[in-house]
Parts: sequence; structure tokens; C-alpha cells
Amino acid sequence: MKWIALLSLIVANFIHQPSPVVRITSGYVRGRVSENGKFYEFLGIPYGTVEDSNRFQGPLPPPKWDGIFEAINENTWCPQPSVGHIVLGEANCLKLNVLSPVTTKSKLPVMVYIHGGCFFSGTGSPFLYGGDFFAENDVVFVGINYRLSVEGFLCLGIKEAPGNAGLKDQIAALKWIQENIHQFGGDPKSVTLFGESAGAVSTSFMILSPAAKGLFHRAILQSGSSLAPWGLQHDPIRRASALVKKFGYDTVDPREIYSIISNRTINELINALKYEDKYCVADENIFVPCVENKIDGVEAVVTDYPSNVIKSGNYTKVPMIIGYTDNEGIFFVAADYGLSIKNNTELNIMRNLQTDLEFPNEWEKNCTELNIKKHYFSSYDDDMIMNVVGLYSDLHFKFPIILESRMYAETTNQPIYYYLFKYSGFINMPKIISGFAMTGGASHADELFYLFKPRSFPLPQRWLESEMIKRMVTLWTNFAKYGEPTPRSSRLPFRWRPSRNTNPTALVIDSRITTAPMWEHASVALWNDTYNKYRRNDYGFKNVHIPESIMRR
Repeated sequence: MKWIALLSLIVANFIHQPSPVVRITSGYVRGRVSENGKFYEFLGIPYGTVEDSNRFQGPLPPPKWDGIFEAINENTWCPQPSVGHIVLGEANCLKLNVLSPVTTKSKLPVMVYIHGGCFFSGTGSPFLYGGDFFAENDVVFVGINYRLSVEGFLCLGIKEAPGNAGLKDQIAALKWIQENIHQFGGDPKSVTLFGESAGAVSTSFMILSPAAKGLFHRAILQSGSSLAPWGLQHDPIRRASALVKKFGYDTVDPREIYSIISNRTINELINALKYEDKYCVADENIFVPCVENKIDGVEAVVTDYPSNVIKSGNYTKVPMIIGYTDNEGIFFVAADYGLSIKNNTELNIMRNLQTDLEFPNEWEKNCTELNIKKHYFSSYDDDMIMNVVGLYSDLHFKFPIILESRMYAETTNQPIYYYLFKYSGFINMPKIISGFAMTGGASHADELFYLFKPRSFPLPQRWLESEMIKRMVTLWTNFAKYGEPTPRSSRLPFRWRPSRNTNPTALVIDSRITTAPMWEHASVALWNDTYNKYRRNDYGFKNVHIPESIMRR
């Protein structure tokens, strides 16, 4: 009998116990108890529907069911490229995951995470973004999937493909949360929306969109901005036309393009879209959000250029955390150039720029290239790789984030907390995977491994970073609970204060916590001047720049 009892205990550790049954608008749902018994996991709950009829449009309502839906599928993906020519995921992928603390408390704050992946990859599932640490800190965590690439962001300006289906998925998920999250112990009046990279761009668009008004109450933007060169399609018809050319068609007529694309399988489309030159942020052909045409019977998500909306002040004003890592570019430079650039002929500066810059003639284009080279490559040893990291970091992340945050600061009455993450530890996985393990600082997405517990990475060395994980999770969950990351009741040995300085004070998150100005003058001045001169006239940025009087301070 003793052996049977012991065997039962061992087996129990490997078998998830079922959660209580929860009633939502679609029917009854049952999840499971987490391995450590601290929270319930409800995985793969449908919040919307995708069919052929709305393939490139906003989602249809979620299905209803009889009986009990077993919410235990932890690996749901929207279609995206995988190894070789294999496409991962399913078309009807609008699922979300809820992690709810095992507690008698009700009306817990809710944190909703929008994953990154350049709008063509990623998942909200625990495979990459296990929200364990949030649920263990008295927060109801929700991770969502949304349609990606051409399925999510084909923008033809017609009713069949108006644009931004992926953002409309996100809004449908937020509406589902408003209707159902109280059944999981969450407070629908206390929702913090946060995202990293494309997830931060999405969060920014949610802030700016009238369609998302009232669906969340705080926001965290990690390493992404709606003003990023790669965050908005500047020529959506040209982009779609380039795709159909790969199938042998040459047209710019939106209805012809729609007819061609809608008759292609998702596998055909994704395999045709695999990047051929630059990866992600430097690729001109990725499908991302767009400014939508006004179409009768279609609710637009992005109604105007982001800068115009922010300048008008007509957006959702909420407390925000905004920040980035010190070496954002590592992850992308490694994909584009490898670990070393020793031959100057390998580097074409202008190919790293997106189409949000237009030059009136070759002379001015060459002068701009010379200025960029002078700033980033005036001094280097025999390897230019970190110089290129600096270029990618500033151009694609830091400058647009700084510009957007300045515009927010000028038009909101809510606090903004700024941070710079530069901690280099044992679980800076993007940096390590990119081959830059011995480089100081933090790459793009490095901070995520101090916030999430991905099921895809066992990370036995995680225990060495328990202090930093605790610190990061505490800051983020405090913000969700109290609207500030270091309330007076906090046991953290420092105060993180909001800043309204022209060059705001940021919390520097490293092995030792310090504060410093958010931006470095020379780099911001270069891009401020470049964009002020050559930003596309049709991009909604008239007279949007950081004034020189502010730059000098």
C-alpha cells in the first residue's frame, strides 16, 4: 500500500488536475491546474472565428458549444513560416489563453499580452510566453493570437480586404475579455495591455484607435512604436502587387489583386513571402498595419496616420511604461549580416532604410548616406558589426520610440514611466542565440525572458536569475495593480518615477538600478534632422520632429 501511495504521488506530479468549470458567453470551459498548483490554465479558448468569407476582414463572433470545452491545447498558432517550406498553424487561429491564480480573491487586475514577431510570426501560447510569473503574483494573465502577415494585414482599401484584420482580432480579444474575464477572477475595469516589438506597435495602435476605446486602462510599450519605419505600410497596393508578381501577375488593381490572392492557399502565400534579402525590420515587403480607407459598413481601426492622431490628442489617455534595450539591433543584424562585417563592400547603408524616407535627388541621398556613415562608422576596429547594431537600434527602435513618447508627453495628462534595459545575464536568450553571448548589454527581446516562462526553453540556468526575474515581474505587476511600478507599499529598494522632462529620466535596469536621460543627443539629432528633411509627404508627419531647442537641453 505504501508503494501504491508513493506511485500515486509521482503520477500526480505528471498529470494536470482539471480546473473548476467556468461559464463564458460561448458555453462551459474547463482548463487545468498548473504543475505547481498555484494557478489555473485555460488554453486555446476561441474568441473569434475566421472563415473563407472573412479571410482578410475582421473576425466573426466566436463559436458556441454544448457540453464542456476542454481548454488544454497550449500550442495554437496562426499560420506562419517554419523550417523549410513548412507552414505552421491553422487558419481559424483566434484563440487566447487565460492564467488565473488559485485564490479566493475576485476582481484581480488583468494583464493582456500581444506578442511580437514583425507581424509575420509568433504566438500568444505558453510555448513562447508562459505567463506563470504574472499569475503567481495575483494577476490574471491573458495571451492572445492574432492573424499574421498577408492574412492579417492585406490592405487593399476594399470591403473584401480593408486592412488590419490582425488588429481587429486584437480588439475582438479585448472585447471578449470585457465580457468574460470576471468569470476567471479578473476585473474588466483594470486591464493592462502590453506588448513587445510588433506587440508594442499593436499596443500603440490600440491606444490611438477609436475602436479600442474603453477596452484597457494602462499600457506598456516594449521596444516598439507605431512611428517605426517598419510599423506601417506606406504603399499597401504596391506591397500587394509585389506579392502577386511572384505568381506571374502584373497589376495594381485592388480587385484583381484580391481575386489572385484569395484563390491562393495560405501555404502558397507564406512561402512566396519568405524574405530574400533583409530580415524583418529592414525588409520592405512585410505586411503590417495600414491607414484604412473609409468603407461603408466597415469599422476602421487605423483611421489616420499615428502622428496626426497623437498631435490631435484624440486617443485613449492611460498611464504608460515605455522603453527599449540598449543594443536592440543585435538580433536583426545577426540575421542580416552574421557575426562580423570586415569588408566595407558588404554594407549598403541605404538598403537598411525603409520607404518612409524619400530623397528629391541622388546628391541629397548620397549626402544623407555620408552623414550616417560619419556618425556610425567614423571609428571602428577591424569589425563593423557593433556599428551596424547601433545603426539598426537607433533607426528602427530608439528614435521612433523617442519621437512617439515625446508626442504623448505633450498631449496627455497621464504619467509615463521610461526605462532602458541593459542587463546582461544568463537568460538573455535572443542575444545568446544570435551568437553575441559575450557582448555586453541587451538585445531586442532579451528582457522577455525575465518576464515569461516559455515552455519551449527549459532554461535550467533560470534559477541563477531569480532576483532579476522577481524585480522585473514585480515592476510590471505593480503597474497593473496600482498604476505605478513602485508604489509606496513596494518593497523594492528604489523609486521609479514618471518623467516629463524634455529628455525624460529613464530607469536603467541593469545589475545595479540607476537613472539616466532617455536618449543620447547626437544620434537623435541625426535622425531628427534626416526625417525632418526627407520624411514622405504622404506619411502624415508634417512638422513632426523634436525641436532643436529641446535637442540642446
